[in-house]
Amino acid sequence: MRSLAEPELLLRAWEQAASAPEAARSAVFVHLAGLSSDLDAALDLDVGACASLAALAHTIAFGPEVAGVVACQACGELMDTQIRLPPAEELAAVPAAREQGAVVGDLTVRPPTTRHLIAAGAVPDRARTVLLSCCVRRSDGAPFDPSSLTAEEEAWLDAAAERLTGEALLMLRMQCPACDRLVRAALDPGAVLWDQIDVAAHQLMEDVAALARSFGWSEADVLAMPASRRAAYLARAEP
Repeated sequence: MRSLAEPELLLRAWEQAASAPEAARSAVFVHLAGLSSDLDAALDLDVGACASLAALAHTIAFGPEVAGVVACQACGELMDTQIRLPPAEELAAVPAAREQGAVVGDLTVRPPTTRHLIAAGAVPDRARTVLLSCCVRRSDGAPFDPSSLTAEEEAWLDAAAERLTGEALLMLRMQCPACDRLVRAALDPGAVLWDQIDVAAHQLMEDVAALARSFGWSEADVLAMPASRRAAYLARAEP
């Protein structure tokens, strides 16, 4: 396992994630953090397993605490929230323990992978059909036609897919102080990790630029410095 907060790896993670489809960012982080054998393996993880490993990458690099703002759906009140991600050992154990499929009538449904989300995102007007084609099979092996689903079958499939996806989104529950309603909100670990990396990478690039202007050092020189030494030189850099 590697920490995505390490300077060189931080910039590589930022660069690769910024140029990747949004749906692929969690897989990029999982791969670079050493939590999968390679990027292909990360892309083939189901989205729940990938999200759990992205949360683990966040814990390794930035700690388990996550701060944010949640809006009440009823009255619009903004609430600061601070949550703690599950323990690292629990997050690491999720992929092996996850349910790999469910039978709904004569259909077999499996959880979507990041590859499936990327394929669906490429055709927004047909995204649901693409996901159904990727994740649902007839139990007897016969071709599956998403357009032939009944409303009841669609509801069953949605419930099965939600259960199989599991930890893709961590659910928050809190009481609104303004209207006293129960507020539910979803936390996407990959999106939270991207926010952390985006901020940290831009700050690091600012540090590199400042030290390059003042001392003529290269990016590699600056990134190789311990954080304490880099901070000491920044305090001595020309304004």
